[in-house]
Amino acid sequence: MTDEQHNKYIAFAFIGYSAFQMLMLLFMTAVFFLVFTTDNPNQLPPPKAFFGIFFGIMTVFQLVFTAPSLIAAYALLKRKSWARLASIIAAVMASMSVPIGTAACVYSLWFFLGDQWKSVYHKQGEITDRPPHQIAFGDEASWEPEHEQNSYRYNEPPDWR
Repeated sequence: MTDEQHNKYIAFAFIGYSAFQMLMLLFMTAVFFLVFTTDNPNQLPPPKAFFGIFFGIMTVFQLVFTAPSLIAAYALLKRKSWARLASIIAAVMASMSVPIGTAACVYSLWFFLGDQWKSVYHKQGEITDRPPHQIAFGDEASWEPEHEQNSYRYNEPPDWR
């Protein structure tokens, strides 16, 4: 399997983990809806304020643990430069959710803490051989200031023919 495929499958693992978390949030919403709408004349009604606060806290926790995975999946699929950092953070956050989150965590950490990710996110020598302004703008030519004047001169790119 190629490193590009590993990158794509890690993104799908994060999407699957996020989908599972959202499915659990919908399940909890359905349970709370049933608790609040079922009226039994023989019993006291449930304390709505307590359950409302409890449900709000659970929703925030679900979103806090799901958002990094969605952000990492987006970064992985679009091959953003910050995808590695986002994936490591998402993997650590997802590791507490057994079994899907743990599987996504192990797969992501295996890929991004090894050397495989380098072939996907930058070409050989790109980080060390090129100045930062060329990496950011992707051009081979550069504008460099002349030290004696406040003007800029244009440096032609080298001829590689």
